Formats: sequence, structure tokens, C-alpha cells
Amino acid sequence: MRILLLDYLEYLPMRAATALVDALPVRAALSAARGIGRLSWHLLRKRRRTAIRNVMLSGITTDPAEAVRIARASFESFAMLSVESLKAMKVLTPDTVNEHVTFSLPPATQALIDKAGQPVIFASAHLGNWEISGHLISFSKPLVAVARTLDNPFAQRFLAKRNPRRRIEIVAKHSRDRLALLRPLRSGKFLGLICDQHAASNGVEVSFFGRPAQTVTSPARMHLATGVPIVFGVCFRTGPMQFEMAASEPLSIEPTGDREADIRAITQRICDITERFILRHPEQYLWAHRRWRGKAADPSIPTSFFAQEAHSVGSPTTTSPSTST
Repeated sequence: MRILLLDYLEYLPMRAATALVDALPVRAALSAARGIGRLSWHLLRKRRRTAIRNVMLSGITTDPAEAVRIARASFESFAMLSVESLKAMKVLTPDTVNEHVTFSLPPATQALIDKAGQPVIFASAHLGNWEISGHLISFSKPLVAVARTLDNPFAQRFLAKRNPRRRIEIVAKHSRDRLALLRPLRSGKFLGLICDQHAASNGVEVSFFGRPAQTVTSPARMHLATGVPIVFGVCFRTGPMQFEMAASEPLSIEPTGDREADIRAITQRICDITERFILRHPEQYLWAHRRWRGKAADPSIPTSFFAQEAHSVGSPTTTSPSTST
């Protein structure tokens, strides 16, 4: 009973915040979200430092001020994602999609999407708005996506009712159903897998921005088991409720007979593609996640670097066009 009461008390602010987002115009709601992102930057010191350190580890920049700018903007981007996802249920429909989304898809990828009964493994990352990417994909074909169920049952029921996913089926992240990911591919659906975070188990070590990183292997394993092509795609923010849906060429390999080597090769290719997409809009990547662990996360960063970080906490953010509202 005590746990349910705590869950309910946690749920009430979320319900109130959702009602506020629904009531506000798009620009006002996104502006509020950016403010929440800036507040999070101030309050979450550990996450803030992780984000800055990861930007430096990636080698995108060696300038501390630029690393801070990118990391700060990524906090704002993450906060805006929630507002966009809530607004998308009403704003983004099959009838209005062309008013809000530009599609940058290679011809071979577009052909896979258009082909009736053709399954596709859709790999993505915590870049841009990954929630809306799934929403957009479902306009073309049914999507089965792997996601973690919310711990709060009140919040889970409310969001499921508010955001009905008519053409999206969610499979629990740690489902014991061993065929849950194979069935959609056998029935010509999309299988959506986000594969850019640290893999605590069943991962493989590959290079990510030149540093070893334990990486999710689900796309590679599904490809080898079924022969279904992999497409990597993301949904970049280009303006207030304006997006670019971008994707790679289809990815497939001829098995060599060495399954583990094939898994590593495919996973490395996905990481390479992920890097290229991140470089397009680094401010829209979730840098606050501890992607690198152990020695790979121990760079030679001078003490003066974090003096720059501390000094910048209260300074204004220079926002890139991709995150402006």
C-alpha cells in the first residue's frame, strides 16, 4: 500500500505536467522544456560532468568551452524530446506528416519501406527524437519496438491510454519470450532497436569514436538469424515540431561461418554509421549516458577543464539552429 501511495504521489506531477503541455502552444511548451533542460544542467552535476567528459572523449572537439556548449544543448534537447513526443500524437498524422517532416532516405532504403511484406530491422540511437522516429515509421508499416516498461503503474496506464500506439507494439526490454523479436520479422514488420548504450551483458566490444565500448548486439544477431536487412535511422529536430527523418543505406553481410566475428563486424558498422549521424547534430545526442566504462572513460583531461565547466554553469547557452524554438 505504501509503495502504491508513493507511486501515485510521483504520478500526480507527471499528470499535471502533461496537462500543461497539452494546454500550451507548441512554441511555449518547447520554451518551457528548454528551461527545464537548463535547470537540469544546474542540478545534475554528475550527469553534467559525464556529458562534458563524453563530448571530449568522442574527439568532436578539444575546446572545453565548445564541449560545454554541446553538452548543455544536449540537456535541452532531451527535455524538448518529451514535449515533442506528447504533441506529436495530435500534430503528426499521416495527413500532416509532409508539413512537419523532410525525409532523407536513400533510394534503396525507400524501396525496402515501400515493398509490401518486406521486414526491416530499424536500428537507431538516442539522437534527435527517437520516440518520433518510431511514430513516423509506423505510418509506413507496423513497428515492433523494444522498450522498458515504466516502474510506475499509474504513469504506465495513463500514457498508454493517452498515446494509443495503433501500429506500434511494445516488447518489454527483458522479455522472456525468445521469439518476440523474430515474429515481427517473419510477418513483414519493422523491428525497432536502439543500440547505442552500454551493454552490461551480451554485448561485444567495438570501437565508438575511437574508444572501446561494450555495445548492444541485437541488430546483428537478428540479421544473422533472419537475413533481414538493417537500416540505421534517426529523426533530427530542425525547428519547432519540424524534423528530418534520415536513414542509411541498407546494411547486410554474407555470413562467413564465424558467427562471433560476423556479430562484431556488423555491430562495428552500425557504430560507424551512428558516429556519422551524431556528427551532423552533436547537440541532439544523449551525452549524459556513461557510454564508455573502465580505461576507455579515463582520458587525460587537465584540471583546468573542469574549472571551465564550473564557470560555465551560470552562463547563457549559445543554442544551435537545430535546437532553437
